[in-house]
Amino acid sequence: MQRQILVKTYKGNQQQATDAFQADAVKMVARGYYPTAQTWAPGSYGCGSFLLALLLCVVIIGIFIFIYMLIVKPAGTLSVTYELRAIQPPSGSVATMAYDEQTCPQCAERIKAEAKVCRYCSYKFE
Repeated sequence: MQRQILVKTYKGNQQQATDAFQADAVKMVARGYYPTAQTWAPGSYGCGSFLLALLLCVVIIGIFIFIYMLIVKPAGTLSVTYELRAIQPPSGSVATMAYDEQTCPQCAERIKAEAKVCRYCSYKFE
């Protein structure tokens, strides 16, 4: 006499799998199959699911960093190059005002360097 073994699996959480087994056990007994052993193993995600979740996590974090980089601009840098020149700058520029003016010792106002008399207090330069 040959012994036939049949293995059936029931998916779901433990309560759902047990309910499905009990409903199916009646039908299996009618066919002559009786349950001899039963084991429960909790479900798990495979390595592929872990790698997919890790990839999605990196992508989502990358998207947030990209959006942050678009919104928040870093501080800029201003570079100025100066050149030493022997000639005097053209008249009317900001740099020449200091050379073309003098301060009156009596009223402390700025007047032209060529002036002989202060236009504010009439002080006479020698």
